[in-house]
Amino acid sequence: MAVEADHLARARTLHMDYEWREACDEFRAAGGLPALGVEDVERFAECAQIAGLNEDAINALERSFEVRAAEGHVRAALASAFWLWQAYNLNNEFAQANGWMARARELGPDDVGGEPGWLLITMAYGRIAAGAYDEAGVLLARARATAAAAHDADQLAFSTLLTGRALVKSGHLADGLDWLDDAMLRVVAGETTPRATSLLFCAAIGTCQMEAREVSRVREWSIALGSWLDAVPPFGGPFYGNCLTYRAVHLRLAGQWAAALAELQEACRSLADGAGTRLIGHARYELGESHRLLGDFPEAEAAFRAAAFSGGPTQPGLALLRLSLGDVPAAAAGIRRALGESAGSGARVDLLPAAVTVLLAAGARGEAAAAAEEIGSLAEHFASDSVRAAHAQALGELALADDDCQKALPELRRAADLWRGLDVPYEVARCSVLLATACRGVRDNEAAGLELESARQDFRRLGARADLAEVENMLLQPGVPPQYGLSPRELEVLRLIVRGRTNRAIASELFISERTVHRHVTSILEKLRVSSRTQAATHAIGQGIVSVAP
Repeated sequence: MAVEADHLARARTLHMDYEWREACDEFRAAGGLPALGVEDVERFAECAQIAGLNEDAINALERSFEVRAAEGHVRAALASAFWLWQAYNLNNEFAQANGWMARARELGPDDVGGEPGWLLITMAYGRIAAGAYDEAGVLLARARATAAAAHDADQLAFSTLLTGRALVKSGHLADGLDWLDDAMLRVVAGETTPRATSLLFCAAIGTCQMEAREVSRVREWSIALGSWLDAVPPFGGPFYGNCLTYRAVHLRLAGQWAAALAELQEACRSLADGAGTRLIGHARYELGESHRLLGDFPEAEAAFRAAAFSGGPTQPGLALLRLSLGDVPAAAAGIRRALGESAGSGARVDLLPAAVTVLLAAGARGEAAAAAEEIGSLAEHFASDSVRAAHAQALGELALADDDCQKALPELRRAADLWRGLDVPYEVARCSVLLATACRGVRDNEAAGLELESARQDFRRLGARADLAEVENMLLQPGVPPQYGLSPRELEVLRLIVRGRTNRAIASELFISERTVHRHVTSILEKLRVSSRTQAATHAIGQGIVSVAP
């Protein structure tokens, strides 16, 4: 018995010190669930759930529910039922999740006759998912009142944050963001338990990123999340992996690409087993985006495929990857398919800027213009500088496609200024490249050179190898017009054609198949409007598209 008491004491200490996985080991060594009092069962449940030990968490939560319900401690039983609902949902066992909520309803009012707040919160989740935002707001107002009366910090933070999410999704962005800020101040102040903290951080950042397009808030709450993660030991599992994914998205936006890549690789490891597999698709997609931006195209391809196999998104990243590889038809088909399937303003605002770029490359100017117009409508809806920047950039791209460089310049300058204000260096650099093209179009080669030098510095610092190669090629050829829609990979192939390489030699040098080289050569001939490799080489040298220097 003395040995078990020692294990129990260590388990409690480890729980307090956020050493959740080690605490679970000690709770088991202390005799496990049959030997633990209900408060230690609840500690075990929290540790197991945070650490991703889903079976242990469910067993402990079921035990605590039964004991608390039998003792008449309805509020504590409802809390266990809520976390069971979360665990089963994460495990894709939705019928069991709903079953536990049905059992919770049977308990009636809480210990002091108040409404069952956790039950109201789960009902509000359902109303939000169904688009019944007003109904969700009514439920959440009742949940907040119950939480405030009981001084339940977790319940109050959840109901406050969900109130904000419902308002944001219903189009009341300013009011919704106020509620989100209220909830997150409670989280950052340390009022919530670690289990709730990790979920609330991800929910707030996800809402700001996907629903409100609020880059500044994404940054602020991601930095706060990073501080919290740095203060606790790495704990693995789905809670940890999901937090890392959201922090990595911020790091990439902020230009810390190497750190973002490392976070996403760790996130994928944490989400690879058990309940985490439901969340891994998002992490794999973001991993693909990081590899794509870095110019690691084979790795990006593998990550996007893995995301698809996990039920995660693949667009617009996969279409932009295809564009970089010179496969314009596949890029256009992918983005058109994604636009046809997408529903909701949040999803479309992610797809549309890429659609403008891809569709212009495919020669579908009318479709690209329609996409740009829709971005403009969404910019009014969101009142977000990031969407305004995307709209201005799209208008600039359209003007460049029409050879109206004078019209493109103010739009692209506005886009660059907005991205700069949001501190998103990659988008600033992409605007600089477009601005350089527009400046050359109005014969201001000095301004074009300054824009390209600025972009080169940014791309080099970020590690954006494909973009850097494009800029350096443009710097070698001052005064050259836009590159005929050639992708960075097609420019590499064209340079090797100029040097007399065969398809086999090009394939060997670029580590790609001969079939892929043949596809690139066909695309190059079409874009340059020539009929042979010799004509392509002559045209490329004559127009200064590539340098003859090795």
